[in-house]
Amino acid sequence: MSRRNLAVECLWVCVGLFALVAVLQAVSTASPFGRIIHAFLPLVWIGVPWVLLNRRDESFHAFGLHLDELAPSLRTGLFVSLIVLVPYFIFLHLWLGRPAEDPGSSLAVGRWLGMCLFQFVAIAFPEEFFFRGYLHSRLNQIFGTPRRLLGASVGLGLPITAGIFMLFHLLLSVNLWNVGVFFPALVFGWLRDKTGSIAAPTLFHALSNIGLFTVQGNY
Repeated sequence: MSRRNLAVECLWVCVGLFALVAVLQAVSTASPFGRIIHAFLPLVWIGVPWVLLNRRDESFHAFGLHLDELAPSLRTGLFVSLIVLVPYFIFLHLWLGRPAEDPGSSLAVGRWLGMCLFQFVAIAFPEEFFFRGYLHSRLNQIFGTPRRLLGASVGLGLPITAGIFMLFHLLLSVNLWNVGVFFPALVFGWLRDKTGSIAAPTLFHALSNIGLFTVQGNY
């Protein structure tokens, strides 16, 4: 496919998904079955690229959707998480203070473990499958990766994907936290380009959310 056709595909996919997410958000807000409706979103993030790549008989490997070099990718994701997230959440904890509920209670621990599993399975992996797997990789095909950034070859796909990721979060809720997701999304994208797969960004994404909800006591 030409770059122009790839760009048209990206545009229509993003516009279509934006409209779908807007409808799902509106319906879930007005419906008592909001949680069930929101459970449909992870299937969308995985299903759309799955259908597109299979229809064109494209390699999932080229889109970072593989398990090759899994251990080195996870080590990179964990290392970046330690140097970026740990100082940030220490600062955030000092700023926000201790959560109201005792995090050591058995009920809180159970909910926390459930939240961790949910963040990996229902949030981080499906979103990275679409945004860093399909969209980021497709934009790299369109714009190329002519620049070097901390050992990774990057291009316009990095900030564009981060911006689109932010817009989808703002569609769910307009607040400063969702504006701020642009910045960790840049790290997600850099990890995708650095490691060649979505394993590292998925790990960093999940740990980012887990850290935030833990510090907020929101689990």
